[in-house]
Amino acid sequence: MKTFFSPCSLCLLLWCLVLSPLPLAAADKPVQVSPEEMEKATSLRAREDAIVVREKELAERQKELEQLQKEVDEKLGEISTLQKDVEAKLAEIKAVQDLSFKNLIKVYSAMSASKLAPLLSQMSDQNVARILRAMKTDQVAQIMPKLDPEKAVRVSRLLGRFQ
Repeated sequence: MKTFFSPCSLCLLLWCLVLSPLPLAAADKPVQVSPEEMEKATSLRAREDAIVVREKELAERQKELEQLQKEVDEKLGEISTLQKDVEAKLAEIKAVQDLSFKNLIKVYSAMSASKLAPLLSQMSDQNVARILRAMKTDQVAQIMPKLDPEKAVRVSRLLGRFQ
């Protein structure tokens, strides 16, 4: 490979460029900066400092938000688990209540209309309607005449949904 400079000439060139003194005119003159330029430089520096502070604040807020989001996600997971537990327990309670209601209907179905009517007369109209809906039609037909006439009308409306 052919070079244009010998190693010695390269060293001399570097010495001249790097180590040679500056011209006297440039070294003797101080740098002139106008007040406007100083004001702009100061303003720019203040803005840069404000930006650095703001970036730090934003980074801290971002960390806080991430932590809060993590906590919210954990709480939502806990709530979801609790909701599933509550739904399971409610289903279990409903099953027990349904079984109890069916047993009660069996007992009421085995009773005579004349003995059941006084019991039903002491219950709310909604409960009587619910009980009678669960019983066979021929049993209901025997019980209704034994009820107080006003109660029989109210229960009939609930049974037939007459309003």
